Amino acid sequence: MKDPEEFDAFYKDARARLLLQAYALTGDLPAARSSVRDGFVLAWHHWRKVARTGSAEAWVRPHVWQHAHRRHTARVWHREKGLDPELHATLEALGQLSTTQRRVLLLAHLASTSMPDLAREVGMTDEAAARALQHATAQFSLHRAAPSTQTALLLRRLSSVTDEVRWPRASIVRRAGTTRRRTHTLVGAVAAVAAVGVAGALLTEAERERVKQINSELSEITTEF
Repeated sequence: MKDPEEFDAFYKDARARLLLQAYALTGDLPAARSSVRDGFVLAWHHWRKVARTGSAEAWVRPHVWQHAHRRHTARVWHREKGLDPELHATLEALGQLSTTQRRVLLLAHLASTSMPDLAREVGMTDEAAARALQHATAQFSLHRAAPSTQTALLLRRLSSVTDEVRWPRASIVRRAGTTRRRTHTLVGAVAAVAAVGVAGALLTEAERERVKQINSELSEITTEF
């Protein structure tokens, strides 16, 4: 059986860090918030596996960052109106870096990962990751016109934006994850039937109504976020 208390504690502890990272990665607060929400929904969906990894946050983070980047790629580098000039300058400096450079910089300064873990997450050798981090730090320092020793401080100051975000209750996140699992189970069953060419014949009216009900539940949960 899943442990809701364990998940809820993880959700409350990690959500702010993951939001800050996703925001720094994209400069897009709505995309970052949505990606963190989806990441935790996915984590509850797979919680039995996630809880056994030894680092639930390390499991969720790549999903959050991938979702944030995907949501953001259709838009130019986001610039919020009325943003503090110092924070704006930090986001602009980050925007001058490649996605890989941003990832290594944020993993080092906002995720506090070890170099072997950082290298593994970005798909590099330890030596290549170390060089990428050095180059990313130098480029950020240049574009931000600030000493490299201030990199971590400048990145963490972005939390003055992300700290204002309001979060849905953990129970709502779990409910979305549970509904997601039901949907995947039903869709998987229908796909299996379709694979043998008789999906239309075997899908009963009751099953079709259940699909509609689950879709309705997902819609309701999405509005609660």
